[in-house]
Amino acid sequence: MPKKIAECTKAHLVSVALPNHAATYTVISHQSVIDYVYTELATAGFTILDEEFRCTADGQIAQGIHKLSFNSDPELSMMFVWTNSYNKQVRFKCGVGAYINLTGTTMVCGDMGSWARKHTGTADEETIKTIQEQIANAHMYYNQLAADKDIMKGIILNKRRQAQMLGILFAEYQILTTEQASIIRQQMDRPSHVFADSNSLWAFYNYVTIALQHSHPKTWMEDQRVLHYFMSSINNFQQCNVPAQIVPATPVVIEDETAFVDPNQTNILDQIAAAEADQEADLMDEDLRYKHAEVAEILDLLINADEAEEISVLYTDPMGNTFETIDFHNAVTADPKDDDDNELDIWEGAPLKEEEPFEIDENQEWTGENASHMSLEVAPEDRERAEIELTILDEKVNEDANFDDLDFSLEDNEKEEEDNTTDFF
Repeated sequence: MPKKIAECTKAHLVSVALPNHAATYTVISHQSVIDYVYTELATAGFTILDEEFRCTADGQIAQGIHKLSFNSDPELSMMFVWTNSYNKQVRFKCGVGAYINLTGTTMVCGDMGSWARKHTGTADEETIKTIQEQIANAHMYYNQLAADKDIMKGIILNKRRQAQMLGILFAEYQILTTEQASIIRQQMDRPSHVFADSNSLWAFYNYVTIALQHSHPKTWMEDQRVLHYFMSSINNFQQCNVPAQIVPATPVVIEDETAFVDPNQTNILDQIAAAEADQEADLMDEDLRYKHAEVAEILDLLINADEAEEISVLYTDPMGNTFETIDFHNAVTADPKDDDDNELDIWEGAPLKEEEPFEIDENQEWTGENASHMSLEVAPEDRERAEIELTILDEKVNEDANFDDLDFSLEDNEKEEEDNTTDFF
């Protein structure tokens, strides 16, 4: 079983030596906090019924719980709590909560009722102001906690649901140690206090607050806040009302007298600016009109191109081949700046450029890959070579020929013709 942080007396807290830190560190002493709380609670009409102080062994981290006389709900008493430190591990915190009379534990709102301030600058002055604000809204915070208690009484949880919530507080929010989780599990099995329904959410809430009594002063107030925030978020607790704020008096500022200014009077700089704006607008309009004219001209050209007339034109190449093509001869070829419709097209009648006659290069070979044109004319050296070859061939034929072996018998032929005629008839 873990031990609770030992309680101490107010005299012990006051006797703790003040820290000696850098010049930027503003000391908020335990003595000053206690004095501020006493003064503001008395001013607001509250009476302290009981108080409890806890601190670490060296007194560097201290905590105070003041139970107040106000308890419109018999189960809850109003309380004021604070936490302070000298070792920079905890910022000063304070807030209004509720003291549970049955279990001796506490409740702290999850989204309001507490304030933290780092020990720098004017922290001591802001500490007093914050204590005043918390006490000014004390009734609202107390009523909020009382309303939340009544809602939790009407919510019934089975053991599985309670175990799930315990796991979330332990594993996700990490406000419980393993020893504190064991305390809650024991309370679930054998409650140390009697509740109207031990399976209600209010009973489970008290199981957790009992375990949080063993939290370190450094984390106790924050653990209490996170617990109530978790309960209110999963059950959608409604906020009672808006906290009241202490509004300081607004100083009255007397302005210096100023000369009367006629609202109809104009300024030369304003007139120059207006003139420049008008000039710029005119330039933009002119540029826009010019661009519109260009677009219209392009559209006219495109329309005329679609209405072009087709005229057939014959063309004969140097080799004597004739081709037929189409010539688009219309307004597209005309000068777009010419507005006279009766004037002939400036391009009409322009002579076609004559191509130079084709000349054959005697040194060009017109066979194979270079044969873009074929010619029937034979080169002189080829002709001479061919004539020599023909002469040699004729001489050889004459030498080999034997005309004596040829026998031309005309008589035999005539006889065969006669025989055939006789047979036919």
